[in-house]
Amino acid sequence: MDTTDTPFARLAAETRYVLLGFPVAVVSFAAVLAGLAAGASSVVAVVGLFVLAGTLYVARATSHLDRVRLADVAGGPVERRPYRSPAPHAGALRRALTPLSCPQSWLDALYAVVRFPVSVVAFVLTAAWWAGALGGLLHPVWGWSLYAVPGYTDVGSRVFPESPFLATTLIHMVAGALFTLTAPLVVRACAQAEAGLARAVLLAPEDAGVRVRAAAGPSPEPVQVPPRVPSSV
Repeated sequence: MDTTDTPFARLAAETRYVLLGFPVAVVSFAAVLAGLAAGASSVVAVVGLFVLAGTLYVARATSHLDRVRLADVAGGPVERRPYRSPAPHAGALRRALTPLSCPQSWLDALYAVVRFPVSVVAFVLTAAWWAGALGGLLHPVWGWSLYAVPGYTDVGSRVFPESPFLATTLIHMVAGALFTLTAPLVVRACAQAEAGLARAVLLAPEDAGVRVRAAAGPSPEPVQVPPRVPSSV
């Protein structure tokens, strides 16, 4: 993913992409799954078709939001797959039910369901890594408050009994430093997993075989090379 030039800005963009994607995934998953279930159960009646069409419109809206987020983390515009448009002279009923015959609308609904577990895992890992990093590095700020808890036993008392608070602080700060150093790798992997799924389902496929070729100019005139005459000795 090409976001910005600095590693810190790239890490911030990928963290924002993963953390903000979780609430979008929860809302889209609940709305689309409930709509598909309600529409399929009443598909025999005419109202089920309208429920399915409305659900596909919801999936289209949440997918558009994910494309905007993907363009933000990618640092450039993205190209979506085309949606099927109603016929120019189609009636109101056919226009309302157009998403039912649109392949990309069904892909949007599939994406809302499939991306949910991916987003949950990515959110948990990203949040846990940042919590470990910030909590460990800032332990001197908040660690003292744990001693007010009745029965609290710190880790440092087993390592360095003479100064348990200092030992506990050092252990937490070392752990926080390790979380901080590995955070770019973990966050990058989580963002790549979410973005890879979004690119495969929501964006137009990239044709790696297409290349830009320079315009062909006039072919040069052939150069006549005179025959070489052997010199007499």
